[in-house]
Amino acid sequence: MRVITEIELREQFKKEEFTSFCLPEGAKLTPAARQFLNDRRIKLISSPQTQAASLIPSQTPEGKKPEHFTHLWGSTLTPKTHPRIKLRGKLDSFQALLIAVIIEVNSQGYLELAQDLKELLNYVRQILAAEVKGEDLPPLTWRGYSDESIHKFSHNPQEQFGIGHLLPDPEQGKIMAALNCLRTKIREVELCAVETFYRGELVEREDIIKSLNRLSSLIYVLMLKFSSGGYKIGAS
Repeated sequence: MRVITEIELREQFKKEEFTSFCLPEGAKLTPAARQFLNDRRIKLISSPQTQAASLIPSQTPEGKKPEHFTHLWGSTLTPKTHPRIKLRGKLDSFQALLIAVIIEVNSQGYLELAQDLKELLNYVRQILAAEVKGEDLPPLTWRGYSDESIHKFSHNPQEQFGIGHLLPDPEQGKIMAALNCLRTKIREVELCAVETFYRGELVEREDIIKSLNRLSSLIYVLMLKFSSGGYKIGAS
């Protein structure tokens, strides 16, 4: 099945604006592409064959949703093997791990670090909401720094924190180990997003992919700050 992305529609619209779009037979729009049409009040035209091919039953003849299906967006159902559903699961798992780390950090008295992690949690929730709703995702920021500054800090720790790059080690303690787990897990989420949104030369939801990459940079920055003594017990 051909998948038409928001990027593809934007390119067509730049070349020549249109007020209606005919969905090719056997093709399907991504949520972001559908939102692109809705925002511009572009009429979507589907052939009867296309409509029949793209419809997914909302329930079985017995009146129940199939257990191996779930909601992709709105009332649209998809098998649970869909790449977007896998990505949402990865984001959900990361949030669960992040919450556990926040609890541990708070229990040890590093209140400022816990607050930074809570901000990170809020942003992960924004990513999930933007993906589900097909909305644009604002760039990641931290303490007034842009996503590009965060990326720079992670590559130049000596300049920003006065220490070299970190090599994870048991001697660094429990909090550093927990932060490193977060760093590795968000990289897994990023790779899952690339698998979900990379379509040959076209990349759908590049904003999500970039933000996940910057989140891994930010977690490393938090590790650098903690290791250099930038977080104090009791400080908030």
